[in-house]
Amino acid sequence: MNYNHVNKELFSFLDRSPNAFFAVKNMCDVLSEAGMIRLYEGASWDLEAGKGYFVTRNDSAIIAFRIPKADYTGFQIMASHCDSPVFKIKTNAEITIDKQYVKLNVEKYGGMLCAPWLDRPLSAAGRVIVRTEDGIETRLVNIDRDLMIIPNLAIHMNRQVNDGYKFNAQVDMLPLFCEKGEESDAFMGLIASEAGVAAKDILDTDLFLYNRMPAVSLGLNGEFVASGRLDDLQCAFASLKGFLESSPKDSVAVHCVFDNEEVGSGTKQGAASTFLKDTLHRIGSAMGRTEEEYLMSIASSFLVSADNAHAVHIC
Repeated sequence: MNYNHVNKELFSFLDRSPNAFFAVKNMCDVLSEAGMIRLYEGASWDLEAGKGYFVTRNDSAIIAFRIPKADYTGFQIMASHCDSPVFKIKTNAEITIDKQYVKLNVEKYGGMLCAPWLDRPLSAAGRVIVRTEDGIETRLVNIDRDLMIIPNLAIHMNRQVNDGYKFNAQVDMLPLFCEKGEESDAFMGLIASEAGVAAKDILDTDLFLYNRMPAVSLGLNGEFVASGRLDDLQCAFASLKGFLESSPKDSVAVHCVFDNEEVGSGTKQGAASTFLKDTLHRIGSAMGRTEEEYLMSIASSFLVSADNAHAVHIC
């Protein structure tokens, strides 16, 4: 196997997936290009043996599956997650400091290391809900440039910082956005421009900071990988690659990527939700399985829970 080629694909996926919304979109694009058929939970499913399908929930979780034959034995599933510890940008985020410059108000999402976010180029990406002539829509936005930074204090302002420091997310981790100017709410104006709407037509947002540093290989022989969001996009990427390259024979191959693992999985798109159960049940129903046959197929199934750990964690 050409690991350099695989790593380049992985790096591209990581760099193009600043948060769960983009990760799912990118996986949807790959699956569509591979000939998989998109399904919707609010519509009926007409499934055929020998074909592949995928469905999303909240645009931040995805399940893809391939049915080898009508009398399949069970399900072979690899499950991962696409959310990562990050700073979420609050509504009405701009905070003017000393009438001179503007920071953005953020909150922690998931358990995280604060220090690696300091002194790095950052930007914002996520989902906005907008009002249009045709009704309410959701749109993805990514300010694809170095936009913000969370600066470290100079050493003479805290001589004890190297002896340990307890970060206050509401004080120490607010990103520097711009100088104070005549324009108010410049951040939402920037987001509106990226979304192609007027700022007044943005109804709500799910926006997050992300680290702009690209994924790289390093080490004497390029043997190490360094990137943000390795937990758990590396496993999601591996699951997707394996799913597309497999040739299922007796069991339905299932690629499953949940959202919200970092905050407990209890949402409608998390691992503790009904998303996977609903999908497997609907596959059985669409293929003419009785309830007993469905339960038999579940008993003959296998699931790998794929999550990542790091030798070095850089946010």
